[in-house]
Amino acid sequence: MNITNENIEKALNLPTGAISKQLPVRIIDAGLRTLIVPIEDFETEISVYPDEMSLKEFSFKNGYDITLCFLMNTASPDNFAHTRVFAPKFGYLEDPATGSGNSAFANYLLSEKLWDGHPITIEQGGNDRIFNAVKLKYVDNKVLFGVKSTVRIVGDYLI
Repeated sequence: MNITNENIEKALNLPTGAISKQLPVRIIDAGLRTLIVPIEDFETEISVYPDEMSLKEFSFKNGYDITLCFLMNTASPDNFAHTRVFAPKFGYLEDPATGSGNSAFANYLLSEKLWDGHPITIEQGGNDRIFNAVKLKYVDNKVLFGVKSTVRIVGDYLI
């Protein structure tokens, strides 16, 4: 594996130094192996748009399924954190509201002692859309999630 901050920034098309040094980058498996990447500032996190093929190649080479970028700053003070989830391995760049990625994020938060399991709302999405809401809570040693999203387009994927 070649998962360094510099290589992650290149794969995600992030500026140098965009990854926070306050929290670790980790891979968490909550059904999908998820690369969890803390980002330094809100504008960088909501405006990142990686090249789909470059990120797909990086994820294959490093043995993980999806990339979740996050920061604890949010657009709404009612929300706990902001995330973006990129999944080019599955034929699309970004998932605008994902339970699997945010389930891995919940496990990351628990392991880093950033969350005690009480019900929270994660806002998710880039600057080109209305942020979606992912609800998380931790009950009986299980992460539970639900998603509230806005349908923007309906259709079939042909791969």
